[in-house]
Amino acid sequence: MKKTCFVVMGFGKKMDYRNSKEIDLDLIYKQVIKQLFDSDFKDYQLIRADEISGSEIIDISMYALLIKSDLVIADITTSNENALYELGIRHALKPFSTIIMMQKSDKGSIPFDLSHNRILAYDDYGEYLDENEADDIRKSLKEFVLASQENKTDSPFYTYLPNVIPPSLEDKDYKEILEKALNKEKTISKFIEEANSLKKQNKFEASICIWNKLHEIIPNNNYVTQQLAFAIYKAKKPNETLALQKALEVIMTLKPNTSLDLETLGITGAIYKRLYKVNNNFDYLDEAIKMYQRGYTIRNDYYTGENYANCLLLKTKKEGISIEEINYLQFSSKKTYSEIIDLLLAELKNGEIDYWMYATLSTSYYVTGDNEKHKEYEKLFLTHLSADWEKETYFENLELIKSCLQTK
Repeated sequence: MKKTCFVVMGFGKKMDYRNSKEIDLDLIYKQVIKQLFDSDFKDYQLIRADEISGSEIIDISMYALLIKSDLVIADITTSNENALYELGIRHALKPFSTIIMMQKSDKGSIPFDLSHNRILAYDDYGEYLDENEADDIRKSLKEFVLASQENKTDSPFYTYLPNVIPPSLEDKDYKEILEKALNKEKTISKFIEEANSLKKQNKFEASICIWNKLHEIIPNNNYVTQQLAFAIYKAKKPNETLALQKALEVIMTLKPNTSLDLETLGITGAIYKRLYKVNNNFDYLDEAIKMYQRGYTIRNDYYTGENYANCLLLKTKKEGISIEEINYLQFSSKKTYSEIIDLLLAELKNGEIDYWMYATLSTSYYVTGDNEKHKEYEKLFLTHLSADWEKETYFENLELIKSCLQTK
């Protein structure tokens, strides 16, 4: 058998509440850890929790891997509770061959019990990780992996209690567990890949079954709950209103009224916004404004900022609203769109590019009266689309904005 390296970390996008950032942990796993082991440490079998097969075997495999793996890499960025718990178990089970990783901005808040450990702290990357950044982290990680092979004690537990005898697991039992765990057909990562593929094909109804299955396997995972709510909302089955109400029930389990998670706030806002459009009920619009405003306040995030500004404009269509309030709503919306332009231009300058940025810039320039820039970024957005629903969403939103900016 190959040596095993168990990677302890979350998967998908997670909120780092200390820094009000949303971080895609899969980037570190795929662009750094996986690439490094594929090229430099081919004698290791690399395993992350979402690559373990079958819901009934995940916990058994996790404990077996923590006690028996030749190497454990724990990325505790965002202070993920599961990752910290599993790191603690590893330190209690094995004296050596454990590597801790985290973003530099999180290092100041590291738990006291880990403060004396050697930690690979890498530059913050947020939602994007360019190849130069990834290469720098790979080089540092390679040094840590080579150092771990010297089997020097790195567990605080065995540092202070060196005479304790570590527990063991029979090789034959470990091999049997590992063989079941490495059945690659029914893993969390495979289910997520399939569901996201259906999402890109606009097949939301088909993806609901997969997200439901994942929700049963890992019921307390925010990412899965968010994607399930999104798929239900987009599927519009059996009809749009019922689908939106069901999606709202799902996302409410994440307590959006008190949440600081940008994705939760964004999806909840989108559901309320759509409920308003379908039912023309301005109570839903007020709820959407509340969600998007908090998301924008937590962090100058262009997605929530754009939707906040957009909802302010939509409110100008409410019957009986005074001309003074209309002027205030339009002014507040244009001010927010101007701020969004500055935010996005700075992100584009730093190389952080997502084609939805072009759509937002196009809309922002339209609202602030720069038609030339509006058309320039609209063209860029349309050349980068990956699904028809994205084009429909963009133009539907733009037409609404045009109607709201007309004098009432």
